[in-house]
Amino acid sequence: MDRRSFLVSAGCAGALSLPVAADAATPITATAVRLDAGKVRLNWSDKAAKATLRVADAPDKPAVLMRTLVKGAGGGQAEVAAPTTPRPYFLIDTGWGRQVRVAERLLPLQCGRNFRDLGGYQTQTGQAVKWGKLYRSGVMSNLSRSDISYLAQLGIAIICDLRSQQERTSEPSQLLASDAIKTLAHDYEMQSSLASLLRAKTRAEAVNIFSEVYLNFATMLAPQYTEMFASMLENKGPLVVNCTAGKDRTGVASALILSVLGVRRETVIADYALSQTYVPVSYYLNLAQQAGSAPTGTAAQTSPFARLLPEVATVILGSDAEVMRKALAQMDTQFGGPIGLVKQRFGLSDAAIKQLRALYVA
Repeated sequence: MDRRSFLVSAGCAGALSLPVAADAATPITATAVRLDAGKVRLNWSDKAAKATLRVADAPDKPAVLMRTLVKGAGGGQAEVAAPTTPRPYFLIDTGWGRQVRVAERLLPLQCGRNFRDLGGYQTQTGQAVKWGKLYRSGVMSNLSRSDISYLAQLGIAIICDLRSQQERTSEPSQLLASDAIKTLAHDYEMQSSLASLLRAKTRAEAVNIFSEVYLNFATMLAPQYTEMFASMLENKGPLVVNCTAGKDRTGVASALILSVLGVRRETVIADYALSQTYVPVSYYLNLAQQAGSAPTGTAAQTSPFARLLPEVATVILGSDAEVMRKALAQMDTQFGGPIGLVKQRFGLSDAAIKQLRALYVA
């Protein structure tokens, strides 16, 4: 019997005028969005409750060791003082044993592209992916010194670089050259996948072709994805997976990771779609227009798309949720789902998947 049921049965609830607790079976959801260098806005779903807000410089620090920012915050929203470094991790406690940990999804880098944390996503069991252990990103060749210093403080140990040899050569990164970070990379040819995208004449064709390309990544990038999961099992430190845009090859990698960890499909799709929020299609269209003066690198890779119809370019240069939805549906048909795919293609067993969830979900 829970506490409230006990008090009601004892005839005490009315006398004490106890507040009605939110359904304990429904996990709280929350977001943390940086407003400026010293302030973060927290939002949480349990708006009726008064919340205690705490902060720490580690994602798993016990609540009793965290610093209290606010007591009795109401309305499901608060702006709190929080510098960018050390990285703040928040605990929102609304009472009755209901609490949620949250951090900034997009890392506050000066020159990063789509560098974000995969933590905080709820699983089908009501748990959540741990913050500060798994990241996804676009190309890191333009990171500033302060960006590199910031990322070093996060303890990143492994970078799974999904780019081709040409991409890695044309856009090298100081972070990838760090002796403290292990880089995983394999050579392959990307042009055939890019060429197939240019055949699309309508949005529907673009979605279908792009979803097929995503499914083909499971074959083309099998060595990379296999090594990525093997590194996750070794658990030697936070891991980053990246490509050039951080939305396609990395998007499939992230979808597979989140699926293996038991995250709901619509959440997996929503994470994929976030790339278009953080790096809008207009960015790549502008890059494509400038590509004539850039024979290599990101601009050159984007240049063929400058000739596409707008509705096609929006799909290919963006992160339309329907693309990932169709790609996952094809995984269902061909492999029995993302779990079946990683078992058949990347060597994961049921025991390995159970271990991954123990390592990265709490």
